[in-house]
Amino acid sequence: MRRLLLLLLALLLAPLAASADSPAVRVEAEGFAMVAGPGDRDAARRRAVSDALLAAALAAGADVSGHTAVNRGIVTSDVAIVRSVGRILRHRILSETLSGATWRVRIEALVGEGPGPLCPVRTLIVTAYPATLAVDPHAPAWSGELARTIAERLVERLALHPAASLSRVAERRPTRLGRGGEAFDYQSLTQGSVRLPANGHGFLPTIRLRRVAGPRLELALELKLVAADGTASVQQFVRRVPLPRPSLLGDLSVLVQPQREALASALLEGSDRALDALFDRAGCEPASARLVAAGGLLEVPVGQANGLTPGSLAFTADGGSTEILEIVALRSGSARLRPLDPTRPPAAFAGRRVQFVETGR
Repeated sequence: MRRLLLLLLALLLAPLAASADSPAVRVEAEGFAMVAGPGDRDAARRRAVSDALLAAALAAGADVSGHTAVNRGIVTSDVAIVRSVGRILRHRILSETLSGATWRVRIEALVGEGPGPLCPVRTLIVTAYPATLAVDPHAPAWSGELARTIAERLVERLALHPAASLSRVAERRPTRLGRGGEAFDYQSLTQGSVRLPANGHGFLPTIRLRRVAGPRLELALELKLVAADGTASVQQFVRRVPLPRPSLLGDLSVLVQPQREALASALLEGSDRALDALFDRAGCEPASARLVAAGGLLEVPVGQANGLTPGSLAFTADGGSTEILEIVALRSGSARLRPLDPTRPPAAFAGRRVQFVETGR
């Protein structure tokens, strides 16, 4: 367990010793694990991969300190702290062999400052909600229609991001994003629920248009991505462009001419980088969820649709003791897990938050 504890700390503690300009380091490392019994073969392989990842993190540079407590010759406490130079950005398995009861796994890993552009991208199940529109009364009369065109463009853009899987475009915003709050809501009963699934994210943009000196038209975007548990990430974008020249049709000209599309494109120039930055950050974060007791095991509302595989390992990430769990059943939107330590009862983990690390298969 000490090796596994070291792995989790080495991979996931914020880097303390490296500078922001430190390059990624490519290293090779080996890991070993013993098969404890007939049903332990796959779990032992994952422990060997974890051991190799730890060795790679240490090879790239880490500060390790620890102590061991012994009572009458029996180890009662084995604690280690790792302050890592970087984190595992990517890894691939070079070879794996099972000789007798011992797994031997060799990997190549890229270790550096995370998350960065090299982080593994997970799938975000996204519900796009209607944009909040705020149009300055001094802006041209056609600005409201222009704002709606901009909202459509944003949804089209997010659907192209490799980390985003656009599951639906909702017609209204929910009273509450999570599971609660809509059971007796009138709109939910008459029009159907628009709340987020437990493994989903909601995209909630705010679009502000106002007339400024020049005369120019200013677009201010607040791009918000919210998980079902309420955690949110926000990206801001502001751009100003000259107002169109007056037309014989007056203020209605932008509504009936391609000029509206052209103006939307001009205002949105560069916004793709802001939107990509929002989804890049979220896509680089490991899948996480809270454990729920289920049929003698533990269940999380994330699954294959979120990028999990049978080889994913879960670790507790709530500030308490660091524990590791493996997946025993995997579905599209959920997974069932059990502790890697067979002496730990699953019920002891109920309510704890976990994050996932991919070990290969």
